[in-house]
Amino acid sequence: MPIWIMIGVYEGEMFCSSHFTEKGAALAAIAEVLEYLGVECEETARTVLMARSPIDAELPDGVIEWDREKLRSTDTNKLWGIFGEWGQLTWDNDHGYQIDVTKTMVTA
Repeated sequence: MPIWIMIGVYEGEMFCSSHFTEKGAALAAIAEVLEYLGVECEETARTVLMARSPIDAELPDGVIEWDREKLRSTDTNKLWGIFGEWGQLTWDNDHGYQIDVTKTMVTA
């Protein structure tokens, strides 16, 4: 049976969660990144985008989706794109923060 594992590191401490669905793992990973970045509303999403985007980066026309209710109704493939966009903003950090999701199998 396939499962998805979200694995993270923060200040040298590892954490993880397991998910029966790929979508559940993607939602958990996005939620984790948004919490790390401090995104709670559209205003904080804009602030984070402005503060963490490289100077020469082209900012998106709108804010990257952050609303958890809207994310729940989003297609799984699109969630991975959203995760990638938010996750990219965590690459240069002083906390050793990393997050990833991997698929594995549970066998008897």
